[in-house]
Amino acid sequence: MRLKVIEELFDTQQPATATELAQRHGLTPSAMSYHLRALEKWGFVKRSANQGDGRERHWQAAAGRLDVTSVADSRAATLGVVDVELNDLRERLSKYVKRDKETPNPDTWRQEGHLAALSTGRFYLTPEQRADLGRRIGEILLEYSPTTNPDNRGEGAEKLYYVFSFLPGDIDDA
Repeated sequence: MRLKVIEELFDTQQPATATELAQRHGLTPSAMSYHLRALEKWGFVKRSANQGDGRERHWQAAAGRLDVTSVADSRAATLGVVDVELNDLRERLSKYVKRDKETPNPDTWRQEGHLAALSTGRFYLTPEQRADLGRRIGEILLEYSPTTNPDNRGEGAEKLYYVFSFLPGDIDDA
């Protein structure tokens, strides 16, 4: 349940009350409040400025995007989110590959502006290049983020899921 709430708050970037979230996810408001306080303790959500008449607390995502290396203070919470996100990615990729439609020609896809469902590779980067790559990717994500550009949800907009992982090569040696 906590992970569904994390996904909703990060996806919409809109504050919500425990009651609103409870109704959408089939819990009682008190149970949802319990989960929200735990997510706050771990750094995934935060209390937003009071809205309405002040009787209900509003909650929001702690950041514009979920970056588990900088959002969560708890190693267990971070690993839990990593596990769920990777399982979700595995499930989405599997459904995508198995869908009934014929898979288009990759060359046609590129010409039509489609993105690869999964791409892997390795880089050899200096610390300066790694910092530059991170900055440039961050700029692109901000450009398309619902936080900085809410108009991206216009007519014809399609939700796209993304997962980035840049791990040091020596992690295999540990």
